[in-house]
Amino acid sequence: PTADRLKDYDEVMASPPLDEKESLLHTQAARCMDCGTPFCHQEATGCPLGNKIPEFNELVHKGEWRDALDRLLETNNFPEFTGRVCPAPCEGSCVLGIIENPVSIKS
Repeated sequence: PTADRLKDYDEVMASPPLDEKESLLHTQAARCMDCGTPFCHQEATGCPLGNKIPEFNELVHKGEWRDALDRLLETNNFPEFTGRVCPAPCEGSCVLGIIENPVSIKS
């Protein structure tokens, strides 16, 4: 309810339990490793910031979170809030989307 949300800054959407979320992140990052030609990080067809999505996902897959953050910071000074408002055009340019669902970035 709106009255409850006005009292805090908590997340509006429910989030899965941490172990479930980590499993999903690991799975999606591994799917990104199947890509042969990454169009997702090209500014004209994917990420307008030029984020190095395959490289980032590889680090996430390995559990190297600090290195993953550093990789994002190479192209984006504010990943903590641009990730919330981004419509994820990279998903539309994902090569895996030709034969199956693209790698999920937003969820």
